[in-house]
This record gives sequence, structure tokens and C-alpha cells, in this order.
Amino acid sequence: MSSDSPTPCTQRYTGSAFPPYRFVPGRNPHPTGHPAGHSYLPPGRKPPPVAWVPPDRWSDSHDYLYATDLYNYGYWWEAHEAWEGLWQLTDKSGPQGLFLQGLIQVAACHLKLHVRQRPGVTRLLASSTDYLRRAMSLLDPTPVRYMGLDALGFVDRVIAYYAVRLDIQPLAHDDDAYPYIALELRSGGPPGPIA
Repeated sequence: MSSDSPTPCTQRYTGSAFPPYRFVPGRNPHPTGHPAGHSYLPPGRKPPPVAWVPPDRWSDSHDYLYATDLYNYGYWWEAHEAWEGLWQLTDKSGPQGLFLQGLIQVAACHLKLHVRQRPGVTRLLASSTDYLRRAMSLLDPTPVRYMGLDALGFVDRVIAYYAVRLDIQPLAHDDDAYPYIALELRSGGPPGPIA
């Protein structure tokens, strides 16, 4: 089934409300740059602080979990921004920095698909999957999951998704094949996903 954005999945990792619209360049006010934007702050007001958490405490990071919700529901620009806030606090060449950079670029890749910009899709697909693979290669031994995600399995799903998408004219999203992010919350940890 094709549509403009993913069919909402039933799993949520936070109870935070979504913005009133998902930003698509040229269609909506820029979220932070336009006074009508959903995340606009008047001059002098600072955005809420982002709290860094170590990779093994990822399930304590509301920012990380909310970015995942945004991504899964097709708020690609917003997910990109939320993950970028975390990425800014990391060692950019370390596993966590590379991992978050990969997620940021996967979200940007989906936005490029949505606006049918094939060169951007191709470039971001290559860079995003490279960042995620490099992040995992720095971990010894390579874990099955990193920050709750089967990162290498996710890379495979993203590549498979775009192998089909890039052969279709015009470029279009497919919610049946969309590579959702499914995080595995540890037992005894915080509450499970919100249904």
C-alpha cells in the first residue's frame, strides 16, 4: 500500500504529543525559522535542553525515544532534529555519534523520498548505512542490539526498502515495507512501549 507517510504504527515509546504538522519543505512553515512554525521560539528564548545519556542507558533518554516515535510516524524532519540534538553531545567519531548520525541521515533520506529528490535519496542512503555500519564495527564484540536497535538488521531493511523504491517512478513511500524502528526495552527497565 502506498501513501505519503507511514501508516501510524501502534507502538509508541513516549506519550509526548506530536507537532501539529510534519514539516515538508515548500509545503509548511519552517518549524523553527518561521513565526508560524510548530517549534518557533521568539528571539532570546532558548530551546529546551537536551540531556546526553550513555549508550547503555538509552532507554532513559526521552529525546532518543521521542525521536524514534517521530521517525516511526513519518515526522522525518522532526526526528532528524531530535536525534541531532543528542548527536551534538557525543563524540562524533565514536560509536554513539556515528550511530546517531546514521539515524539522522536515514530520516533525511525518507524526507528526500517524500519530496521525490532521487539524488538526495541515493546520497543519503549510502551515507546513512555507512555511518551505522561504522558505528557497529567500532564495538568489540559487535552486539546484536545497540541503543535498543538491531542496527545491522535495520541497515538491511533500509537497503531492501530503497532497492525497490528507487526502481519505481515516481518515487513513493510504501508503508507496508517501511523500515520502522523497533526498540527492545529491557525487562525490569522503564515501562514498555505505549500502545
